[in-house]
Amino acid sequence: MRSCPQCQSGNSDQAEHCVVCDTPLPISDDDNLATMVPGPAKAGVAVAPVVKPIGQFGSRYQIISKLGSGGMGTVYKVHDLDLDRIVALKVVRPELTLNSQVMDRFKQELLLARKISHKNILRIHDLGDHNGMKFISMAYVEGHDLSSTLKREAPLPVERAVRIARQLCAALDAAESEGVVHRDLKPQNILLDEAENVYVSDFGLAKWLESQDSGMTLTGQYLGTPRYMSPEQAEAKPVDHRSDLYSLGLVFFEMVTGDMPFHAESALQLLRQRAQQKPPNPKTLNPQIPEYLSRIILKSLEADPAKRYQHAREILNDLDAEAAPTTTMQITLPLLSRRAWLISCSAVLAIMLAGLLIPRVRQSVFHPGRGSAATSAAPTELPSLATGKYIAVIPFRVLGDQAALSYAAIGLVEALSAKLFQLNDVHTSSVSAVQTLKQTDSLDKMAHQLGANLLVTGTIQGSGEKLRIVVSLDDVVGGRRLWTQEFSGVSQDLLTLEDEIYSKLVDALALKPSPAEIARSSTHPTENIEAYDLYLRGQSAMRGQLNAQNVETAIGFYERAIKQDPSFALAYTGLADASLRMYREKNDRVWADKALAVSQQAQRLNDNAAEVHFALGSVYSATGKSTEAVSELRRALELAPKNDDGYRRLGDAYRALGQQQEAIRAYAKAVELSPYYWFNWNALGSAYFRFGNNQKALESFRRVSELEPSNAAAYLNTGAVYFEEGKWTESIPAFQKSLELEQHERAYSNLGTVYFYLKRYDDAVKMFEKAVEMSPDSEFDVGNLADGYRWSGRTAEAKATYDKAIALAYKKLQVNPRDATTMEHLAQYSAKQGDLASAASFIQRARTIDPADVSLLYTQAVIYCLADRQEDALKYVTEAIQKGLSPQIARNDPELAKLQTRPEFLQIVNAYTKN
Repeated sequence: MRSCPQCQSGNSDQAEHCVVCDTPLPISDDDNLATMVPGPAKAGVAVAPVVKPIGQFGSRYQIISKLGSGGMGTVYKVHDLDLDRIVALKVVRPELTLNSQVMDRFKQELLLARKISHKNILRIHDLGDHNGMKFISMAYVEGHDLSSTLKREAPLPVERAVRIARQLCAALDAAESEGVVHRDLKPQNILLDEAENVYVSDFGLAKWLESQDSGMTLTGQYLGTPRYMSPEQAEAKPVDHRSDLYSLGLVFFEMVTGDMPFHAESALQLLRQRAQQKPPNPKTLNPQIPEYLSRIILKSLEADPAKRYQHAREILNDLDAEAAPTTTMQITLPLLSRRAWLISCSAVLAIMLAGLLIPRVRQSVFHPGRGSAATSAAPTELPSLATGKYIAVIPFRVLGDQAALSYAAIGLVEALSAKLFQLNDVHTSSVSAVQTLKQTDSLDKMAHQLGANLLVTGTIQGSGEKLRIVVSLDDVVGGRRLWTQEFSGVSQDLLTLEDEIYSKLVDALALKPSPAEIARSSTHPTENIEAYDLYLRGQSAMRGQLNAQNVETAIGFYERAIKQDPSFALAYTGLADASLRMYREKNDRVWADKALAVSQQAQRLNDNAAEVHFALGSVYSATGKSTEAVSELRRALELAPKNDDGYRRLGDAYRALGQQQEAIRAYAKAVELSPYYWFNWNALGSAYFRFGNNQKALESFRRVSELEPSNAAAYLNTGAVYFEEGKWTESIPAFQKSLELEQHERAYSNLGTVYFYLKRYDDAVKMFEKAVEMSPDSEFDVGNLADGYRWSGRTAEAKATYDKAIALAYKKLQVNPRDATTMEHLAQYSAKQGDLASAASFIQRARTIDPADVSLLYTQAVIYCLADRQEDALKYVTEAIQKGLSPQIARNDPELAKLQTRPEFLQIVNAYTKN
């Protein structure tokens, strides 16, 4: 027996960790080598063979260092020589490998565990065998386990503990969806990397150690670690995923208190307490713990699984809602809410127009002279094109059979652009920037629009079988052709042709790629030419008008490509993007669910493809999971650090989280990478506008006009800034100019908004009807129209239109149940339909989710005003104006008519009105 140095409990000689406190036990010299028991083995007794010190696991794995030991074996950091990557190998204790039935069951459990693919679960690669020594290869994480963190730093700050717990819940939710129970969740199995991303290890391994007849392991130790074991495990009862939730509760308790809820002198006493006693409230150990967090932890620690949380997703939902107390508003008079047709200040970027809708109010405010985070500057001067290699691959012209060759042309452009993106010595225009070109433009104009001094152009002709491709490289600034060459082959050789063209192009550019860059460029997304052909046809369909018919066509091609090659990750990302587009077209959550499912499958197939993480990040952004979106997009940019489109997407995710500095930095990086692409400047200006820095926003939008004088978005967004500054009559010509250049629902909606504030209700209705005609499934536009009807005296039409807006808003909440803007709209629509209870509930839920949103403050002020609670209304409108609401809006909003004559109201409005 060996004594634990931490709690002095007795432990068997075979134990490597204390059965009570899980502290690693000291190792004697004799513990380093197992010894052979002389004579024949007795039935039921595990006989350990002699194991020599290991220098290498066969010819494939080279040991770098020993990472530690646990109940199942020793873990090493090794170099996988075949795949040239660092992995972790867990060597299974020899005495556990002698029973062939046990090993068969072990393999089955590993296969089950491998089905789980999630960013917070440590990926198991394979089960290896070298000279009778069994080992498991798995992903290697550079970092440390949670146990060492807790020993150094417990208790953790609440925010940090919640961040870790959320990731643990996400991991357990993924495991539950595959029917996998961990059974031994503990801090030692929770790994944290340098960014404190969580990775749960050893899924599927604990059950392997369980004997047929009891809850004991083959070596006589309890299955799982008693310190973190659930009551049903302690009593050898059937175990399901709720057992892991109990263990999670114990880990959560320890993170926020630095202690455990139960203490005992032996493992049996500890387990008995857990089954028979209630845990203490963690607030008694750490008064700083919020009440909602105590409730979550204690519910996780219910001894009866039926009273516990039933799913990890439920814990996540409670953490998201922050378990804030519900406030019931007592409203006794019929009330009307603020007009629903002013959109939130988050500026939604559309790829075709990228125009702002007029914000209701600013959710976050720029305060001059106070060091606002929104003052981070982007480049004020465009870089010179006289030096450096700024390359753009222009869409190839198709000569002949368009239907048979256009998709091949798209594939060539995408492949060359993707390969060039990976080179450090060049700047490459993104594919999305190139898609804005008009093929009738001259090379000089194309180069100017893209900020490129080198253009790659080409033609492709022939039939569906025989291809003839001519590719050229032009120095636009110097006015000379640097290289041109003809390539030929059959369509089945398209992947080979791409490699050949790229190789010659690199030579023409006088580039010297590193060995790593050469290796990356030689990788093909699939080796199945039929699957690749179908994928390119899907991409071709997505390059046309993104209407439902074309997107459905693309989906069909992607699905056929996947059927040809089920391991084709890029086809899954195409299917994810198309499904997301269908969701935006149809506002039906089934498409959002499909986009999430196929993007997660793409990740399971190829976690090292930037396109995979871009797709997953976009899905998370669309469904309101902004934190997860940031994580995925950051991972994508690690793999493709020069992708300006990726930085724009990252900026969108940060902006949704209200993280000003990070959002501005991301957009500014996109501008830095592609400074001549107007869309990047437009995104940066939209962010400045979102964060209340109107001057910076105007500067960015003016740069859009300089780069694209006929761009409708520049005028639309400039008009939105004028509106925000109270210059309503100045905004009208800007919106009208935008409509002259391009008919778009956002311009109609914004123009209608101005007319509404000027009390030109009939004109407002005409504009809103145009917006709804162009976007009939937009609850925002439909809600605008309902308000227009209401203030024009068209009561019956207003009621029917509100009903439609409410139905559309509910559909949006099914996809993103934490959409505070949509909840606010529902509060407004419901109030105007006489459903005051729902109105009060929705506005309170919205404020719980986003308490800093100024628009929600203002909406609550309007509700109080219409309920004739003038003092409360004055309090909230004052707070909203102080936090950035335009006083001009409050002064002209007809919903505040009862408040606008009060001296206190006029005083606050006048004090904040700019001269």
